[in-house]
Amino acid sequence: MRLPPILIIALTCTDAMPRVAAQQPPEPQPTPDKTRVFVTESDSWQVHGEWAEAGGDGAGLLRAGESPQTVEIIKTFNERCPEVTVTNHKDKADYVIVLDRETAKTISLHRNKIAVFNRDGDAIFSDSTLALGTSVANACESIRKDKSAQTN
Repeated sequence: MRLPPILIIALTCTDAMPRVAAQQPPEPQPTPDKTRVFVTESDSWQVHGEWAEAGGDGAGLLRAGESPQTVEIIKTFNERCPEVTVTNHKDKADYVIVLDRETAKTISLHRNKIAVFNRDGDAIFSDSTLALGTSVANACESIRKDKSAQTN
């Protein structure tokens, strides 16, 4: 008995499907865990004032308020220190970063004060620099040295 052509095609397609399914890409290999850092909230205050006098009359303006820098610090860590992962879980962090930024002084004189603490709460690094990128790069180098000392 001869099978209709449509059944032959169906049998041929069914036979080929298991070979296609077997050609899946391999699963990615897990990467080693990165060092985790927690960046504390940076609550810098900024004050800006302007005063002018003309013809015996004077006027002024004073503005003040919080100028948080936390997200900028995290962004800079991601750029300058790619071997670490910034986490928002302090209990999972290997290091805690505290960075305070002076904003009350003129733009050319403000300083970034940074400290790095290990899991035991010991300060392993502190510094004061003019540029945020330099502060982060120096903190990152201190973390590298500390991790290296732990493995030796």
